[in-house]
Amino acid sequence: MSIKRRTQKLSKITRDLLAEGESARADFKRSPDGISVDDLVSFANSRSGGSILAGVDERIANGVQTGVVRGCDASDASILQVLNKAVSCIPPVSINIYVENIAQNPILRVEIESSQTKPHCTPRGIYCIRDGARNRPLHPAELLRIFLDNEASEFAMRFESAAVRISNELNDLEQSISKSISSMADQFGWAEYQLDETGDKLDSIQGIAAKAYLESEKANSRLKAIIEQDKREDPVKSKEKLQLFREIVRSIDNDPKLLRSVIAGKKMQLTVKKDAESDVIREDIDEIVEAALRYVHNRERDKNYEISVKAPIECSDTEIEQFALKVAEGGEVGGGVIERARQAFRLGFIYYGNSVVGTAALKRPAAGYRAKVFRKAGSELSPKDYPYELGWIFLDVPHRRKGQMTRLIEGLLPIAQDSGLFATTRTSNNIMRDVLTQLNFSQEGVEYKSEMDPQQWIELFVRAAPKLAGSA
Repeated sequence: MSIKRRTQKLSKITRDLLAEGESARADFKRSPDGISVDDLVSFANSRSGGSILAGVDERIANGVQTGVVRGCDASDASILQVLNKAVSCIPPVSINIYVENIAQNPILRVEIESSQTKPHCTPRGIYCIRDGARNRPLHPAELLRIFLDNEASEFAMRFESAAVRISNELNDLEQSISKSISSMADQFGWAEYQLDETGDKLDSIQGIAAKAYLESEKANSRLKAIIEQDKREDPVKSKEKLQLFREIVRSIDNDPKLLRSVIAGKKMQLTVKKDAESDVIREDIDEIVEAALRYVHNRERDKNYEISVKAPIECSDTEIEQFALKVAEGGEVGGGVIERARQAFRLGFIYYGNSVVGTAALKRPAAGYRAKVFRKAGSELSPKDYPYELGWIFLDVPHRRKGQMTRLIEGLLPIAQDSGLFATTRTSNNIMRDVLTQLNFSQEGVEYKSEMDPQQWIELFVRAAPKLAGSA
């Protein structure tokens, strides 16, 4: 996955796609934010792949739909956002990104080839395919056909490779037998005189082999001692532990009853047979089982969550209202949240099913507001170096401590294009303070009283731009 080319004008491929309109091989998006994992999965699962043009609006004239170039944010941050979505698909979708029309209104052309590793699904486990100018879920029969096609192709390749290998080995065996017979015939006349000498040679070879075995054991013991002394991870043992982890996960996935118990968070003990020759000890097995149970539980739990980051102009009125309502539940902002949300740079949503359970936003506040915040905190840093504010962060209680807010904020931060950021939070909000610390924000200045609630104290957190951090 990479950026293939940057061109000053539109390529012929793009001009043809614009003239053709949205179809089974093309989709138009107003901005890179509009490209979803469903779009990437659908094209990758289709027979011919397709293209997504970001920075393009639809236009219908005389009943014919075409694409109109409007331009979009074609920065590295926007491209990284698209690449991250492709990587999040299961398995990851391979894409190539072309930046075109740089001289006027830049657009992104995202090329998705028909995948050799299909079927792909979204992080929520949804299998989609392109159907005309839209995406739709794959029917079970279609999904089965894709699996069978891939397995048939893989079997044919393996069979052909095995046939060639067996043929070569038979030829080698035939030549070897022929040479051995010839050699035996040549030596038969004097072999009887060599019997005593052969016995001596066998004894000598056996002694050499025994000595080599002892030396190997000594070297192995020394190597283990060095690894334990330096507290390094034994590469052989690490490989065995990883293999065991995968086997346990596979066993859980293949047992529906066990999988349901793991999803429900029930405590259980799994019996794992240990290979007598393995370096993995019982304590390691217990840790691996616990890690596998935790991994499967979190993986299945996260399928119910969806992270969405949008520009306010791309949000419906209902989404804006849901965002404002959830922010108001946090109790850290005053009125007028709906209008203020429409002025934000990006809005982030955490969905659980069809419900919004969490929010966060990236804002570009006015210079006066930034100066006021830094002054109240008694900070000597220049507010000009921190043009973006991370705020309106709230998550319903049942969904906390599950890593979802960190996922949302990690989706917002790259949009700031490596600029400095700041955030404020109540000193009593330990969860928020932990999240900011994990994301490399640091506490700055002193605490100050909240204007909304004088009983509350506010803290300023900052995260410097890389160039500022490097010069500090």
